[in-house]
Amino acid sequence: MSAKRLFFSCLFVVICVGFISTGPAQALDFKNWEGTWFTVKSSETGRVGPAVPPGGDVITNNEKTITSYLVIETFDITAPIFISTLDITVPAFVAGYCVPTGSSWIKYPVTLPILGGEPVKFLTLFTFQNQETPSIYQESWIPLEVKGSATRQEPNVVSSASFKNLGGIFKEEITLPAQGGVGSVKFTGSFIKPDQVSNKVPAACIIQ
Repeated sequence: MSAKRLFFSCLFVVICVGFISTGPAQALDFKNWEGTWFTVKSSETGRVGPAVPPGGDVITNNEKTITSYLVIETFDITAPIFISTLDITVPAFVAGYCVPTGSSWIKYPVTLPILGGEPVKFLTLFTFQNQETPSIYQESWIPLEVKGSATRQEPNVVSSASFKNLGGIFKEEITLPAQGGVGSVKFTGSFIKPDQVSNKVPAACIIQ
């Protein structure tokens, strides 16, 4: 075989192998996210001061990192959401956010609107209202970037995933004594493999 013919034969093999190894993009769909669990790590950095009467000292109001759990339960193509003074519908996930409350766990329903992107990387907004104690009420607004991937063997199954916050703020109202707090939030999520959910997630979060 001539050197020229050998060169083109090798080039053809390399191109074919490259095509096979890369292949088409994974075929994840938003609905494939249903049933996906995350371990969530969150913390807060803020300040708090007297609300009534105003004028007192503002002091540090931080919250150390806590562990909670989030599960994407269903995908809703027309979930209602309020944007820019217009009532419109956008695709969204209905999720459950399970947080510790002393010695127990409570799972709250949350809606995660899909604000942009595609199934392997999309943007959403996590909003959460929580009556932490009878005298402490808090609201959080946290924009998230969510990433996921699938394997070639199971292109319609989320095999790895994570999310991170792109900023985030909280507002806190304390009634006894009357105080107001604000600050920033750190909020990240790591994927829990389906066969590890029963070992890693508290049973109370799963059955609620």
